[in-house]
Amino acid sequence: VASSRQLLAEVGQGYYGKVYKAREVGEKQRLLAVKKFTIHGDTSETGIPAFMIREVALLRKMQHFNHPNIVKLLDASAVPVGVSLDLTLVLEYIDQDLSTYLSKAPASGLSRDCIKDVMQQLLQGLDFLHMNMVLHRDLKPENILISSRGEVKIADFGLARILTFNIALTPGCLLACFCVLI
Repeated sequence: VASSRQLLAEVGQGYYGKVYKAREVGEKQRLLAVKKFTIHGDTSETGIPAFMIREVALLRKMQHFNHPNIVKLLDASAVPVGVSLDLTLVLEYIDQDLSTYLSKAPASGLSRDCIKDVMQQLLQGLDFLHMNMVLHRDLKPENILISSRGEVKIADFGLARILTFNIALTPGCLLACFCVLI
């Protein structure tokens, strides 16, 4: 519900929308990230862009697993405004992305242990996605978030795809699949 959060500052902007830092109004008052998209024109004819549907669907799917290295979707809403449609995603707020994190590193660079920890968390998140047949396809420093406590989270699933195998299951194919599983 839009009235349950207060936008504090714009923290990013993409081709389709903006990302804001927000605060939950009420008891918790936790910080949130709010992605706002506006789809101009009559969506009854053109529909909602595929990247938006993909991002919401994949984040909802990931929500059930509650993986520590995947950003959490807290809410999603679509509201018609005249002939346009406003789509809002509410996500957990993470302090910085990887590029900001690296820019704050000491001149001597990050310690070996720090690099190992960040890479391990990133690879655990990617392993989780791949085990669930999700390909991110837009992994870059701006889409890798790191909290002030050192928690790494993969974000922005607008270009992600669910990998499917559209292959005919011939006896030879079934044998090959079985051998892979052994």
